[in-house]
Amino acid sequence: MEKVRTVITTDMECDDMNSMIHICLHLNDLDVQGIVYTASKYHFNGDGIHTLGEVTPHYSCSGRRAYETEKHPPGPDPAAKDLKEYRPFEEGWIESLFKNEYASVWPNLCRHDPDYPSPEEMLSRIYYGNIAFEGDVRNPTEGSEFIRKLMLDEDERPLYIQSWGGINTVVRALMSIEEEYKNSAQWQDVYGRVCQKVRILGVIDGKGQDNSWLDHAADTWKDIVLLRSEFGYGGFFSSVSTQPDSIDTYKAPWLKENIKFNHGPLMEKTILMGDGTYIKGEPENRQFGQMTYIDFGLEMMPRVDFDRYDWLGEGDSMTWVPLLPNGLRGLEDGRYGTVVGRLFNDGEEITPKRPLFGKPEDNINPFLYAFQKEWAARADWCVRAYDECPHPPVITAAESDIDALAGESITPAVTVSSADGRPVQTRWFVYEPGTVYQGERTPQVLQEEDGSVSFRVPDDSTEGDQFIIYAAAETEGFPSFTRYAGIAVHVR
Repeated sequence: MEKVRTVITTDMECDDMNSMIHICLHLNDLDVQGIVYTASKYHFNGDGIHTLGEVTPHYSCSGRRAYETEKHPPGPDPAAKDLKEYRPFEEGWIESLFKNEYASVWPNLCRHDPDYPSPEEMLSRIYYGNIAFEGDVRNPTEGSEFIRKLMLDEDERPLYIQSWGGINTVVRALMSIEEEYKNSAQWQDVYGRVCQKVRILGVIDGKGQDNSWLDHAADTWKDIVLLRSEFGYGGFFSSVSTQPDSIDTYKAPWLKENIKFNHGPLMEKTILMGDGTYIKGEPENRQFGQMTYIDFGLEMMPRVDFDRYDWLGEGDSMTWVPLLPNGLRGLEDGRYGTVVGRLFNDGEEITPKRPLFGKPEDNINPFLYAFQKEWAARADWCVRAYDECPHPPVITAAESDIDALAGESITPAVTVSSADGRPVQTRWFVYEPGTVYQGERTPQVLQEEDGSVSFRVPDDSTEGDQFIIYAAAETEGFPSFTRYAGIAVHVR
């Protein structure tokens, strides 16, 4: 299977650190071509000369000279314009992760899948982008030049660029392309190829974590796809706000048993509330590894208290989780869903905003808990032998798209095999948010005792209706892997 091609850009917020640790467990399934340090309104390292206001007049930084040691009302602070740096992140943190923690578990990960890239390979893919100031696009950097070359290369695969911080380094890459080609006969061809190739995840409402897209790219690059997901993943308050079937996976007992401890140095690096981690460059009221509460000093967001070792955050992983090859068809068509729900173009209304057919919203994301169990399984891969762990089953649909008439019964079919001889259970369901149907019946897949299944298209369906059906194959026991086969039933 062809791997999804992607680039990570990050401002190294503490939740980015957790995202980086987690994605290490999935490097066998993705083609991560580069990891680029960038800046944002939350973190920039300065250039030793200028201030934020001199470089980025249209800044959105909510920073203060006092590094937020006192409570302030929301909104930009006039003092921010004089900042020469703000919560500077630790340069070299990513390199250290691959040299040390990833390197220590890589041999064992390769026993489960030899496709894990070596520490040396990952170290060769790290670049420094425009890190001096929020929204800084003054000059090309090694990071922006690396991204520019990927945008222009001959690889025809889509290039998914993840924005975990500000978008300014990506914007600088696009500005360099525009400066080189805008006034040439090649411009229309270059513009078309870049817009056809590039998909950016993490820029919401045209902004993300700085204003550089709106200031320097939006008017020129109108046809580049900006994608956002229906749900986030692993945000700061997950241990108090996640759906019922998954909330325990963000609480201290589950994380201590399945992630943080006894799973090798990489998993031990995961930052949890009050676990003792100290992050260089962060103000004292953002040292969440040293405390068991979050208080951003905002009236709209009161203080929240946690237990020690509750989840801290992994707020940017919703940009890479949709790219995983688990059988969900959301990259093919955003309505078909991913682990973080459906994908939408930025600015597009998310409809429907709740499941169809009147079912309760409590466990609104049907894929989340299975992904959490896979997290625990891959953490085991860091330290356990092959025969002690589950591995992803293989499931394939006989037909991925089926045409049918209203009232017609169809018999979708899949083949399922185990990767390691462990038993695999298969269940079927209609993926309601991706279904297009205005009728009154509640469609469902009927599964017989002999394993055969059938689906009856509702009699009141009309041409253009579409039903998204998934078969989920899950390895037996805990932890486990789940893989999916998606079937779209098109009413003709």
